[in-house]
Amino acid sequence: MARPRRFEDDDVLARATELFWKHGSDSVTIRDLERALDLKAPSIYRRFHSKDELLVRCIDRYIEHTVGGRIQHFLDGADDPLAGLSAFFTSVLRPHPGESRCRGCLLTATSGSAKASNPEVRSAIARGFATIEAALRRQVERAVDNGQLEPDTDSAAVARSLLMSFQGLLVLARSGAPDLHASIAATFCALAPTG
Repeated sequence: MARPRRFEDDDVLARATELFWKHGSDSVTIRDLERALDLKAPSIYRRFHSKDELLVRCIDRYIEHTVGGRIQHFLDGADDPLAGLSAFFTSVLRPHPGESRCRGCLLTATSGSAKASNPEVRSAIARGFATIEAALRRQVERAVDNGQLEPDTDSAAVARSLLMSFQGLLVLARSGAPDLHASIAATFCALAPTG
């Protein structure tokens, strides 16, 4: 019995997402996709119409599964909001299993690619950044409510600042920059100085 199409498409999207994430959207060719997906180009185009549409679907899948999963695990599931934020940041410094270097983030990598000139791709990236920023803002608001941050903290501005720091961290992690743990610690010391 054949598997339902939506399960097949999810498997295809999972494999395509891995390819785009690991190698970058500009580097992945239709031949690479044919090999990774075990589909011929006409089948890929019949399902997704274009490589850019496939990339958009992969970004949306990445937001739902990877970004959403990390937000739930490190942020929404944290008893201590600031500790959760710190863990969210430091977690990106660990390479994927079986890999020697950090991949960074599909959103970050794609935002700096030629593919980001496509309005649909740009919109998908923006959805991902908005998802992360909203989660960061919830944590900042929780930290204010817990008395860990000052009551007059501008949660929107702090969340945007943390998003900027997080994206920079992802770029540095992917490039192999050293001593990023100390920089993360300094970010959170500046956010909530002790004493």
